[in-house]
Amino acid sequence: MKRKIFLYSILVLVSACFLTACNKYLDLEPKGVKVLTTTTDYDQWMNSTAIINCIPNELNLLADNVDNAIIPTPPISASDFVYTWQPQFSVDVAATPLIWARLYSNIYYCNTVLQGIDEASGPAEKKRQLKAEALLVRASYYLYLVNLYGKPYKASTAATDPAVPFVTSNDLEASVPARSSVQEIYQHIITDITAAIPDLPANNEITRFRSSVAAGYSMLARAYLYMGDFPKAAQNAQLALDKGPDEIVDYSGMADPKPIAFMAYRPDVIWGQMAVAAANREIPTLDFLRSFDTKDKRLLFFYTPLGNFSFPTRGAVRFQPNPSFATSQPNYGTSVAEMRLILAEAAARANDLPTAINELHLVRKCRFAPADYVKYESDDQDEVFKKVLTERTFELAYSAHRWFDMRRLDAEGLMPEVKRYDGQGNVIATLSPNSNKYTLQIPMQVLYYNTNWPQNPQ
Repeated sequence: MKRKIFLYSILVLVSACFLTACNKYLDLEPKGVKVLTTTTDYDQWMNSTAIINCIPNELNLLADNVDNAIIPTPPISASDFVYTWQPQFSVDVAATPLIWARLYSNIYYCNTVLQGIDEASGPAEKKRQLKAEALLVRASYYLYLVNLYGKPYKASTAATDPAVPFVTSNDLEASVPARSSVQEIYQHIITDITAAIPDLPANNEITRFRSSVAAGYSMLARAYLYMGDFPKAAQNAQLALDKGPDEIVDYSGMADPKPIAFMAYRPDVIWGQMAVAAANREIPTLDFLRSFDTKDKRLLFFYTPLGNFSFPTRGAVRFQPNPSFATSQPNYGTSVAEMRLILAEAAARANDLPTAINELHLVRKCRFAPADYVKYESDDQDEVFKKVLTERTFELAYSAHRWFDMRRLDAEGLMPEVKRYDGQGNVIATLSPNSNKYTLQIPMQVLYYNTNWPQNPQ
């Protein structure tokens, strides 16, 4: 019975995705035929749009910089339930589990490569490369999963805090393993990425949507950041910059965002990943909009309409006006700016303020016209640290980072209370400091077939 949830979570999504991507060589009709026999077949499999457009958009709805002034009371849709941090996003036991299903279906793609590539015909070097890519991509999905369904990493409790099952098989008939601990999942992530790096391509200049050595180090940097191991986060962020692109796209001389290249070729992208629904447009909170410097080109380029910058009306401004498809997609993968901000945070936490300020400068100078730019300076460690976090919200807006930052900051006692309001300004949901809501409940559709799993409290 345990396998049934993966039939819901994987088979339906995989078959739907590949009808649009890889039906040239793959048949996932009910008769269950699949033909992957060569390294070329597996390479095309890893080029699937399901792997590129892979991150659930709903992750942005959890964050404190998203608003919904027209939400019905009570909430009625799955998106409403995510936005108000409900324990479950659907009470229909036959429904596909939101977020969970997408990430595990993506893991299925990776496991298919890992299970079959050794038997494929083709060069041994290409087999090693594809196996390495699959390990890295799978690790990235588990990093999302452990930071959604497991508690924030804490060294003293990570070995006993339950997280998610670590699935390594692509056999839909196989039993689903029990929930691994937070520590075990992180160890799998680090082990797999470390093992992958020697065989990853030296660069991914042809398309940033494919993996590279720098991509591996950048994901290690992100993993260690979420673990609170800031020296190792900084070490791997620097390795990512040393081994890959080290350029931030400079908005300072641009009149509008049209010159920004498509993500696949953007020079500041270390590893490109997009949301499932690439055209989604988030609605920022008024507080978030008002926190920008009005000369900041991240505000000027990607939010509209701006009016006189007073932002009096909830829901009037949207993130990303979509002036062109190429510039409208936030990168859920890793970037040069993200690595610079990891270096800045690690330095600020270590009270190395000159390094932190310089890393901030390398990002911020590219976000203002020269006449409007003022380099940030401070000799106050707490203020520098807060500035780094603020820059993360601007630079990494609506690409799933904020919820994970909220979780790790809350674990340090650094998150204030967050409220959701209806159209009349009435509070309809509250996320309190140290709330259990920072760890999502396992979907009821999953527990229905895995009754021996413990549920996360809410």
